[in-house]
Amino acid sequence: MQLYDYLGRPIDTGLLKDEQAAPQLAGIRNVYPQYYPSSNLTPWKLVSILRRTDYGEPWEYLELAEEMEEKDLHYLAVLGTRKESVAQLELIIKPADNSADSLKHADYVREKLLDGPLNLSDALFDMLDAIGKGFSATEIIWDQGAEWTPTRLIWRDPRWFQFDWISGNQLLVRSIEGQQIPAAPDTIDPNFFAPTGAPAGSMGARVGIQPMTTPLAPWKFITHIAKAKSGLPIRGGLARAIAWAYLFKHLVLKDWVTFTEVYGQPLRVGKYGPGATENDKNLLLQAVANIGTDSAAIIPDSMLIEFTELKNSGAGNDIYERFLLYLNDQITLATLGQTLTTQMPREGGSRAAAQVHQAVRRDILASDAQRLSSTINRDLVRPLVDFKFGPQKVYPQLSIGLPDDQDIKTFADAISELADRGLEVDQRTILDKLGLPEPEEGAKLLQPNTQLTGDDPDAPPEDDSDDSNKDAQRKNASTGKTSKQAAQKKTSVPRRRNWQQY
Repeated sequence: MQLYDYLGRPIDTGLLKDEQAAPQLAGIRNVYPQYYPSSNLTPWKLVSILRRTDYGEPWEYLELAEEMEEKDLHYLAVLGTRKESVAQLELIIKPADNSADSLKHADYVREKLLDGPLNLSDALFDMLDAIGKGFSATEIIWDQGAEWTPTRLIWRDPRWFQFDWISGNQLLVRSIEGQQIPAAPDTIDPNFFAPTGAPAGSMGARVGIQPMTTPLAPWKFITHIAKAKSGLPIRGGLARAIAWAYLFKHLVLKDWVTFTEVYGQPLRVGKYGPGATENDKNLLLQAVANIGTDSAAIIPDSMLIEFTELKNSGAGNDIYERFLLYLNDQITLATLGQTLTTQMPREGGSRAAAQVHQAVRRDILASDAQRLSSTINRDLVRPLVDFKFGPQKVYPQLSIGLPDDQDIKTFADAISELADRGLEVDQRTILDKLGLPEPEEGAKLLQPNTQLTGDDPDAPPEDDSDDSNKDAQRKNASTGKTSKQAAQKKTSVPRRRNWQQY
Protein backbone atom coordinates (compact mmCIF):
# COMPACT_ATOMS: atom_id res chain seq x y z
CA MET A 1 0.00 0.00 0.00
CA GLN A 2 1.39 3.39 -1.02
CA LEU A 3 1.40 5.86 1.87
CA TYR A 4 1.44 9.65 1.65
CA ASP A 5 2.36 12.40 4.10
CA TYR A 6 0.15 15.35 4.99
CA LEU A 7 1.38 17.25 1.90
CA GLY A 8 0.41 14.40 -0.40
CA ARG A 9 4.00 13.29 -1.06
CA PRO A 10 4.57 9.53 -1.48
CA ILE A 11 6.55 7.83 1.30
CA ASP A 12 9.84 6.23 0.30
CA THR A 13 10.68 3.82 3.12
CA GLY A 14 14.19 3.44 1.75
CA LEU A 15 14.94 7.01 2.88
CA LEU A 16 13.81 6.28 6.45
CA LYS A 17 16.55 3.79 7.24
CA ASP A 18 19.48 6.24 7.20
CA GLU A 19 20.13 9.49 9.06
CA GLN A 20 19.58 12.36 6.67
CA ALA A 21 20.97 15.18 8.84
CA ALA A 22 23.78 13.45 10.72
CA PRO A 23 26.78 15.69 11.62
CA GLN A 24 29.89 15.61 9.43
CA LEU A 25 33.48 16.37 10.40
CA ALA A 26 34.61 17.81 7.07
CA GLY A 27 31.25 18.40 5.45
CA ILE A 28 28.80 21.24 5.52
CA ARG A 29 27.13 20.01 8.73
CA ASN A 30 29.86 20.32 11.37
CA VAL A 31 29.20 21.08 15.01
CA TYR A 32 31.84 23.80 15.42
CA PRO A 33 31.03 27.53 15.33
CA GLN A 34 32.42 29.44 12.39
CA TYR A 35 31.63 33.16 12.75
CA TYR A 36 31.14 34.02 16.45
CA PRO A 37 28.80 36.88 15.44
CA SER A 38 28.37 38.15 19.01
CA SER A 39 32.03 39.23 19.14
CA ASN A 40 32.31 42.99 18.56
CA LEU A 41 28.63 43.14 17.73
CA THR A 42 27.51 46.59 16.56
CA PRO A 43 24.17 47.90 15.24
CA TRP A 44 25.51 47.82 11.67
CA LYS A 45 26.79 44.27 12.05
CA LEU A 46 23.45 43.13 13.47
CA VAL A 47 21.57 44.75 10.57
CA SER A 48 23.77 42.90 8.05
CA ILE A 49 23.18 39.58 9.84
CA LEU A 50 19.41 40.04 9.78
CA ARG A 51 19.43 41.10 6.13
CA ARG A 52 21.36 38.00 5.09
CA THR A 53 18.83 35.94 7.03
CA ASP A 54 15.96 37.57 5.15
CA TYR A 55 17.60 36.68 1.84
CA GLY A 56 17.90 32.99 2.66
CA GLU A 57 21.20 32.59 4.56
CA PRO A 58 20.42 32.28 8.30
CA TRP A 59 23.67 30.64 9.45
CA GLU A 60 25.09 33.69 11.28
CA TYR A 61 21.70 34.57 12.78
CA LEU A 62 21.26 31.06 14.19
CA GLU A 63 24.78 31.16 15.64
CA LEU A 64 24.00 34.53 17.20
CA ALA A 65 20.79 33.13 18.71
CA GLU A 66 22.81 30.30 20.24
CA GLU A 67 25.42 32.69 21.69
CA MET A 68 22.70 34.93 23.11
CA GLU A 69 21.49 32.03 25.27
CA GLU A 70 25.06 31.37 26.43
CA LYS A 71 26.09 34.96 27.21
CA ASP A 72 22.89 36.56 28.52
CA LEU A 73 21.95 34.84 31.76
CA HIS A 74 18.59 36.59 32.00
CA TYR A 75 17.54 35.54 28.50
CA LEU A 76 18.72 31.99 29.23
CA ALA A 77 16.62 31.90 32.42
CA VAL A 78 13.33 33.19 31.00
CA LEU A 79 13.61 31.17 27.78
CA GLY A 80 14.46 28.04 29.76
CA THR A 81 11.50 28.70 32.06
CA ARG A 82 9.14 28.86 29.09
CA LYS A 83 10.49 25.64 27.58
CA GLU A 84 10.63 23.72 30.86
CA SER A 85 7.04 24.73 31.68
CA VAL A 86 5.82 22.75 28.66
CA ALA A 87 8.39 19.94 28.70
CA GLN A 88 7.45 18.82 32.21
CA LEU A 89 3.71 18.50 31.49
CA GLU A 90 2.01 15.13 31.23
CA LEU A 91 1.49 13.51 27.83
CA ILE A 92 -1.98 12.07 27.22
CA ILE A 93 -3.13 9.95 24.26
CA LYS A 94 -6.82 10.33 23.46
CA PRO A 95 -8.75 8.19 20.95
CA ALA A 96 -10.43 9.90 18.02
CA ASP A 97 -13.82 8.52 19.13
CA ASN A 98 -15.30 5.63 21.13
CA SER A 99 -15.20 3.08 18.32
CA ALA A 100 -13.24 -0.14 18.78
CA ASP A 101 -10.76 0.78 16.05
CA SER A 102 -10.07 4.22 17.53
CA LEU A 103 -9.49 2.71 20.97
CA LYS A 104 -7.11 0.17 19.45
CA HIS A 105 -5.20 2.90 17.59
CA ALA A 106 -4.88 4.99 20.76
CA ASP A 107 -3.63 2.01 22.77
CA TYR A 108 -1.02 1.29 20.09
CA VAL A 109 0.23 4.88 20.01
CA ARG A 110 0.36 4.97 23.81
CA GLU A 111 2.36 1.77 23.86
CA LYS A 112 4.92 3.00 21.33
CA LEU A 113 5.32 6.63 22.42
CA LEU A 114 4.73 6.61 26.17
CA ASP A 115 5.25 3.07 27.45
CA GLY A 116 8.07 1.98 25.14
CA PRO A 117 11.79 2.81 25.06
CA LEU A 118 11.22 6.05 23.13
CA ASN A 119 11.78 8.96 25.51
CA LEU A 120 9.36 11.49 24.08
CA SER A 121 9.28 13.70 27.17
CA ASP A 122 12.98 14.59 26.94
CA ALA A 123 12.62 15.42 23.25
CA LEU A 124 9.96 18.05 23.99
CA PHE A 125 12.54 20.47 25.41
CA ASP A 126 14.64 20.24 22.23
CA MET A 127 11.58 20.70 20.01
CA LEU A 128 10.80 23.91 21.89
CA ASP A 129 14.12 25.34 20.70
CA ALA A 130 11.85 26.77 18.00
CA ILE A 131 10.62 29.40 20.48
CA GLY A 132 13.93 31.23 20.28
CA LYS A 133 15.07 30.46 16.74
CA GLY A 134 11.72 30.19 14.97
CA PHE A 135 11.95 26.50 14.06
CA SER A 136 13.41 23.21 15.20
CA ALA A 137 14.07 19.94 13.38
CA THR A 138 14.08 16.63 15.25
CA GLU A 139 15.07 13.62 13.18
CA ILE A 140 13.13 10.39 13.69
CA ILE A 141 15.23 7.23 13.72
CA TRP A 142 12.95 4.41 12.53
CA ASP A 143 13.51 0.72 13.16
CA GLN A 144 11.82 -1.54 10.63
CA GLY A 145 11.95 -4.89 12.41
CA ALA A 146 8.56 -6.60 12.41
CA GLU A 147 6.92 -3.18 12.05
CA TRP A 148 8.09 0.39 11.61
CA THR A 149 8.75 1.85 15.08
CA PRO A 150 10.48 5.11 16.11
CA THR A 151 13.40 4.27 18.39
CA ARG A 152 15.13 7.65 18.82
CA LEU A 153 14.39 11.34 18.38
CA ILE A 154 17.57 13.36 17.69
CA TRP A 155 17.64 17.17 17.80
CA ARG A 156 19.54 18.59 14.85
CA ASP A 157 21.48 21.84 14.85
CA PRO A 158 19.29 24.51 13.20
CA ARG A 159 22.35 25.89 11.37
CA TRP A 160 22.21 22.81 9.16
CA PHE A 161 18.89 23.89 7.64
CA GLN A 162 17.58 26.56 5.29
CA PHE A 163 14.18 27.55 3.97
CA ASP A 164 13.33 27.41 0.30
CA TRP A 165 13.78 30.64 -1.65
CA ILE A 166 10.26 30.98 -3.06
CA SER A 167 7.74 30.25 -0.31
CA GLY A 168 10.12 30.63 2.64
CA ASN A 169 8.17 27.92 4.47
CA GLN A 170 9.63 24.62 3.28
CA LEU A 171 12.57 23.46 5.39
CA LEU A 172 15.63 22.06 3.57
CA VAL A 173 18.70 20.31 4.97
CA ARG A 174 22.19 21.43 3.94
CA SER A 175 23.95 18.72 1.98
CA ILE A 176 26.96 18.56 -0.34
CA GLU A 177 25.08 16.01 -2.38
CA GLY A 178 22.12 18.35 -2.61
CA GLN A 179 20.20 18.98 -5.77
CA GLN A 180 21.84 21.78 -7.77
CA ILE A 181 19.25 24.26 -9.05
CA PRO A 182 20.14 27.34 -11.15
CA ALA A 183 19.28 30.68 -9.61
CA ALA A 184 16.84 31.68 -12.38
CA PRO A 185 13.28 31.21 -11.08
CA ASP A 186 12.06 30.09 -14.50
CA THR A 187 14.18 26.95 -14.29
CA ILE A 188 12.59 25.77 -11.03
CA ASP A 189 10.16 22.91 -11.35
CA PRO A 190 6.78 24.48 -10.44
CA ASN A 191 5.36 21.13 -9.36
CA PHE A 192 8.11 20.20 -6.92
CA PHE A 193 6.57 19.51 -3.52
CA ALA A 194 3.16 20.41 -4.92
CA PRO A 195 0.42 18.99 -2.65
CA THR A 196 -1.97 16.50 -4.16
CA GLY A 197 -4.61 18.28 -6.20
CA ALA A 198 -2.61 21.48 -6.75
CA PRO A 199 -3.00 22.82 -10.31
CA ALA A 200 0.03 22.46 -12.56
CA GLY A 201 2.14 25.61 -12.64
CA SER A 202 0.42 27.08 -9.60
CA MET A 203 2.67 29.70 -7.98
CA GLY A 204 1.23 28.76 -4.62
CA ALA A 205 2.75 25.28 -4.98
CA ARG A 206 6.22 26.41 -6.11
CA VAL A 207 9.11 25.68 -3.79
CA GLY A 208 12.65 26.76 -4.69
CA ILE A 209 15.45 24.39 -3.74
CA GLN A 210 18.58 26.31 -2.84
CA PRO A 211 22.01 25.05 -3.95
CA MET A 212 23.70 22.61 -1.55
CA THR A 213 20.38 21.65 0.05
CA THR A 214 18.07 18.64 -0.03
CA PRO A 215 14.35 18.43 0.81
CA LEU A 216 13.52 16.67 4.06
CA ALA A 217 12.39 13.10 3.47
CA PRO A 218 8.68 12.63 4.32
CA TRP A 219 8.06 11.16 7.79
CA LYS A 220 11.73 11.65 8.70
CA PHE A 221 11.57 14.84 10.80
CA ILE A 222 9.44 16.52 13.42
CA THR A 223 9.59 20.14 12.26
CA HIS A 224 8.14 22.49 14.84
CA ILE A 225 7.40 26.12 13.99
CA ALA A 226 6.86 28.45 16.98
CA LYS A 227 5.88 31.90 15.77
CA ALA A 228 6.18 34.90 18.04
CA LYS A 229 4.42 36.83 15.25
CA SER A 230 2.82 36.14 11.89
CA GLY A 231 5.12 35.90 8.89
CA LEU A 232 7.95 33.72 7.66
CA PRO A 233 9.18 31.09 10.14
CA ILE A 234 12.78 32.34 10.09
CA ARG A 235 11.55 35.78 11.22
CA GLY A 236 9.18 34.43 13.87
CA GLY A 237 11.63 33.47 16.61
CA LEU A 238 12.10 35.49 19.77
CA ALA A 239 15.84 35.79 19.13
CA ARG A 240 15.28 38.17 16.21
CA ALA A 241 13.42 40.72 18.34
CA ILE A 242 15.51 40.21 21.47
CA ALA A 243 18.75 40.58 19.50
CA TRP A 244 18.41 44.37 19.70
CA ALA A 245 17.89 44.33 23.46
CA TYR A 246 20.85 41.93 23.71
CA LEU A 247 23.03 44.33 21.70
CA PHE A 248 22.14 47.46 23.71
CA LYS A 249 22.36 45.57 26.99
CA HIS A 250 25.91 44.41 26.38
CA LEU A 251 27.05 47.80 25.08
CA VAL A 252 25.74 49.34 28.29
CA LEU A 253 27.28 46.56 30.35
CA LYS A 254 30.66 47.22 28.73
CA ASP A 255 30.41 50.94 29.57
CA TRP A 256 29.35 50.08 33.13
CA VAL A 257 32.44 47.90 33.59
CA THR A 258 34.63 50.75 32.34
CA PHE A 259 32.83 53.16 34.65
CA THR A 260 33.41 50.83 37.60
CA GLU A 261 37.10 50.51 36.82
CA VAL A 262 37.50 54.30 36.72
CA TYR A 263 35.23 55.37 39.56
CA GLY A 264 35.30 52.25 41.70
CA GLN A 265 38.58 53.34 43.28
CA PRO A 266 39.52 56.75 44.69
CA LEU A 267 41.67 59.06 42.57
CA ARG A 268 45.34 58.76 43.50
CA VAL A 269 47.40 61.95 43.33
CA GLY A 270 51.20 61.93 43.80
CA LYS A 271 52.99 65.12 44.85
CA TYR A 272 56.71 65.78 44.55
CA GLY A 273 58.86 68.67 45.72
CA PRO A 274 60.52 71.36 43.55
CA GLY A 275 63.87 69.58 43.60
CA ALA A 276 62.57 66.23 42.29
CA THR A 277 64.44 64.75 39.35
CA GLU A 278 62.95 62.92 36.37
CA ASN A 279 63.89 59.65 38.00
CA ASP A 280 61.98 60.71 41.15
CA LYS A 281 58.95 61.60 39.10
CA ASN A 282 58.94 58.26 37.30
CA LEU A 283 59.33 56.48 40.62
CA LEU A 284 56.33 58.38 42.03
CA LEU A 285 54.20 57.59 38.98
CA GLN A 286 55.05 53.93 39.24
CA ALA A 287 54.17 53.97 42.94
CA VAL A 288 50.77 55.55 42.24
CA ALA A 289 50.06 52.90 39.57
CA ASN A 290 51.12 50.05 41.86
CA ILE A 291 48.74 51.20 44.56
CA GLY A 292 45.85 50.69 42.13
CA THR A 293 46.90 47.14 41.21
CA ASP A 294 49.04 45.75 44.00
CA SER A 295 47.84 47.95 46.86
CA ALA A 296 51.50 48.46 47.84
CA ALA A 297 54.27 50.92 46.92
CA ILE A 298 57.35 52.63 48.35
CA ILE A 299 58.28 56.31 47.90
CA PRO A 300 60.83 58.68 49.45
CA ASP A 301 59.88 60.84 52.45
CA SER A 302 59.94 63.93 50.30
CA MET A 303 57.00 62.70 48.19
CA LEU A 304 53.29 62.48 49.06
CA ILE A 305 50.36 60.43 47.75
CA GLU A 306 46.79 61.63 48.40
CA PHE A 307 43.50 59.78 47.81
CA THR A 308 40.68 61.97 46.52
CA GLU A 309 37.06 60.78 46.97
CA LEU A 310 35.05 61.15 43.74
CA LYS A 311 31.69 62.87 44.19
CA ASN A 312 28.40 62.21 42.34
CA SER A 313 29.60 58.88 40.94
CA GLY A 314 26.45 57.17 42.27
CA ALA A 315 24.22 59.00 39.80
CA GLY A 316 26.10 57.61 36.81
CA ASN A 317 26.11 54.15 38.33
CA ASP A 318 22.31 54.31 38.80
CA ILE A 319 21.79 55.22 35.12
CA TYR A 320 23.53 52.04 33.95
CA GLU A 321 21.66 49.86 36.42
CA ARG A 322 18.24 51.26 35.52
CA PHE A 323 18.87 50.86 31.81
CA LEU A 324 19.92 47.23 32.24
CA LEU A 325 16.86 46.50 34.39
CA TYR A 326 14.67 48.08 31.73
CA LEU A 327 16.18 45.90 29.01
CA ASN A 328 15.78 42.83 31.20
CA ASP A 329 12.10 43.68 31.62
CA GLN A 330 11.69 43.97 27.86
CA ILE A 331 13.29 40.54 27.37
CA THR A 332 10.98 39.07 30.00
CA LEU A 333 7.92 40.67 28.41
CA ALA A 334 8.82 39.30 24.99
CA THR A 335 9.42 35.80 26.37
CA LEU A 336 6.86 35.34 29.15
CA GLY A 337 4.36 38.11 28.39
CA GLN A 338 4.72 39.65 31.86
CA THR A 339 7.34 40.42 34.53
CA LEU A 340 5.90 39.78 37.99
CA THR A 341 6.53 36.01 37.88
CA THR A 342 10.27 36.61 37.50
CA GLN A 343 11.04 39.64 39.65
CA MET A 344 9.32 42.11 41.98
CA PRO A 345 9.40 45.78 40.93
CA ARG A 346 11.16 48.27 43.19
CA GLU A 347 7.92 50.03 44.05
CA GLY A 348 6.39 46.71 45.10
CA GLY A 349 3.43 44.84 43.68
CA SER A 350 0.04 43.54 44.65
CA ARG A 351 -1.18 39.98 44.84
CA ALA A 352 -3.97 40.72 42.37
CA ALA A 353 -1.48 42.01 39.80
CA ALA A 354 0.70 38.94 40.30
CA GLN A 355 -2.31 36.68 39.70
CA VAL A 356 -3.11 38.52 36.47
CA HIS A 357 0.48 38.12 35.30
CA GLN A 358 0.38 34.43 36.19
CA ALA A 359 -2.76 34.05 34.06
CA VAL A 360 -0.97 35.69 31.12
CA ARG A 361 1.94 33.29 31.52
CA ARG A 362 -0.49 30.36 31.64
CA ASP A 363 -2.09 31.50 28.37
CA ILE A 364 1.32 31.40 26.67
CA LEU A 365 2.00 28.00 28.21
CA ALA A 366 -1.31 26.66 26.87
CA SER A 367 -0.55 28.04 23.40
CA ASP A 368 2.93 26.47 23.33
CA ALA A 369 1.54 23.12 24.47
CA GLN A 370 -1.25 23.17 21.88
CA ARG A 371 1.10 24.03 18.99
CA LEU A 372 3.61 21.39 19.98
CA SER A 373 0.86 18.79 20.31
CA SER A 374 -0.33 19.57 16.78
CA THR A 375 3.21 19.17 15.44
CA ILE A 376 3.72 15.79 17.12
CA ASN A 377 0.32 14.54 15.94
CA ARG A 378 1.14 15.55 12.37
CA ASP A 379 4.75 14.35 12.15
CA LEU A 380 4.83 11.36 14.53
CA VAL A 381 1.41 10.03 15.55
CA ARG A 382 -0.04 9.95 12.05
CA PRO A 383 2.96 8.11 10.47
CA LEU A 384 2.93 5.61 13.33
CA VAL A 385 -0.74 4.78 12.80
CA ASP A 386 -0.46 4.68 9.01
CA PHE A 387 2.45 2.24 9.14
CA LYS A 388 0.49 -0.13 11.39
CA PHE A 389 -3.13 0.23 10.32
CA GLY A 390 -3.01 2.14 7.03
CA PRO A 391 -4.46 5.59 6.30
CA GLN A 392 -7.35 6.61 8.56
CA LYS A 393 -10.04 9.26 8.43
CA VAL A 394 -9.40 10.21 12.05
CA TYR A 395 -6.35 9.66 14.22
CA PRO A 396 -5.67 9.49 17.96
CA GLN A 397 -4.52 12.77 19.44
CA LEU A 398 -1.57 13.36 21.71
CA SER A 399 -2.21 16.25 24.06
CA ILE A 400 0.16 17.93 26.48
CA GLY A 401 -1.96 18.23 29.58
CA LEU A 402 -2.03 21.40 31.63
CA PRO A 403 -2.67 21.26 35.37
CA ASP A 404 -6.42 21.56 35.82
CA ASP A 405 -7.47 24.56 37.87
CA GLN A 406 -10.56 22.62 38.96
CA ASP A 407 -10.26 20.89 42.31
CA ILE A 408 -10.34 17.11 41.88
CA LYS A 409 -12.48 16.69 44.99
CA THR A 410 -15.02 19.19 43.67
CA PHE A 411 -15.10 17.37 40.34
CA ALA A 412 -15.53 13.97 42.02
CA ASP A 413 -18.34 15.28 44.25
CA ALA A 414 -20.15 16.75 41.25
CA ILE A 415 -19.89 13.49 39.30
CA SER A 416 -21.13 11.46 42.26
CA GLU A 417 -24.15 13.75 42.70
CA LEU A 418 -25.04 13.49 39.00
CA ALA A 419 -24.53 9.71 38.98
CA ASP A 420 -26.85 9.38 42.00
CA ARG A 421 -29.49 11.18 39.97
CA GLY A 422 -29.23 8.74 37.10
CA LEU A 423 -26.54 10.25 34.86
CA GLU A 424 -24.63 7.54 33.02
CA VAL A 425 -20.93 8.33 32.88
CA ASP A 426 -18.32 6.34 30.96
CA GLN A 427 -15.40 5.37 33.17
CA ARG A 428 -12.97 6.12 30.31
CA THR A 429 -14.19 9.73 30.25
CA ILE A 430 -13.45 10.14 33.95
CA LEU A 431 -10.02 8.57 33.57
CA ASP A 432 -9.15 10.87 30.67
CA LYS A 433 -10.32 13.88 32.69
CA LEU A 434 -8.08 12.92 35.60
CA GLY A 435 -5.21 11.87 33.33
CA LEU A 436 -5.24 8.27 34.59
CA PRO A 437 -4.70 5.16 32.42
CA GLU A 438 -7.19 2.34 32.26
CA PRO A 439 -6.46 -0.45 34.75
CA GLU A 440 -4.76 -3.46 33.26
CA GLU A 441 -6.25 -6.92 33.55
CA GLY A 442 -5.38 -8.48 36.88
CA ALA A 443 -4.27 -5.19 38.44
CA LYS A 444 -5.10 -4.50 42.06
CA LEU A 445 -7.95 -1.97 42.11
CA LEU A 446 -9.04 0.53 44.71
CA GLN A 447 -12.26 -0.40 46.53
CA PRO A 448 -14.96 1.81 48.07
CA ASN A 449 -14.13 3.02 51.54
CA THR A 450 -16.80 1.30 53.65
CA GLN A 451 -15.62 3.04 56.82
CA LEU A 452 -16.89 6.39 55.47
CA THR A 453 -20.28 5.15 54.26
CA GLY A 454 -20.83 2.45 56.88
CA ASP A 455 -22.05 0.15 54.11
CA ASP A 456 -20.47 -3.00 52.82
CA PRO A 457 -21.34 -3.52 49.14
CA ASP A 458 -20.89 -7.31 49.55
CA ALA A 459 -22.97 -7.57 52.74
CA PRO A 460 -26.41 -9.27 52.55
CA PRO A 461 -29.50 -7.08 52.86
CA GLU A 462 -30.58 -6.16 56.36
CA ASP A 463 -33.08 -8.49 58.09
CA ASP A 464 -36.16 -6.57 59.12
CA SER A 465 -36.96 -8.70 62.18
CA ASP A 466 -39.67 -7.98 64.67
CA ASP A 467 -37.13 -7.01 67.32
CA SER A 468 -35.60 -4.34 65.12
CA ASN A 469 -39.04 -3.02 64.24
CA LYS A 470 -39.94 -2.80 67.89
CA ASP A 471 -36.71 -0.95 68.67
CA ALA A 472 -37.42 1.53 65.90
CA GLN A 473 -40.99 2.07 67.17
CA ARG A 474 -39.79 2.72 70.73
CA LYS A 475 -37.17 5.19 69.42
CA ASN A 476 -39.77 7.03 67.34
CA ALA A 477 -42.19 7.13 70.25
CA SER A 478 -39.56 8.72 72.50
CA THR A 479 -38.96 11.49 69.93
CA GLY A 480 -42.64 12.00 69.20
CA LYS A 481 -42.40 10.84 65.58
CA THR A 482 -44.54 8.34 63.79
CA SER A 483 -43.08 5.51 61.75
CA LYS A 484 -44.28 7.24 58.58
CA GLN A 485 -42.47 10.47 59.47
CA ALA A 486 -39.30 8.56 60.31
CA ALA A 487 -39.44 6.74 57.01
CA GLN A 488 -39.89 10.03 55.16
CA LYS A 489 -36.89 11.55 56.91
CA LYS A 490 -34.82 8.47 56.22
CA THR A 491 -35.56 8.53 52.49
CA SER A 492 -35.32 12.31 52.12
CA VAL A 493 -31.50 12.24 52.27
CA PRO A 494 -30.08 10.12 49.44
CA ARG A 495 -27.19 7.91 50.34
CA ARG A 496 -24.10 9.15 48.47
CA ARG A 497 -21.80 6.69 46.79
CA ASN A 498 -18.11 6.77 47.22
CA TRP A 499 -16.27 7.27 43.90
CA GLN A 500 -12.70 6.89 45.10
CA GLN A 501 -12.21 3.87 42.87
CA TYR A 502 -12.31 6.23 39.86
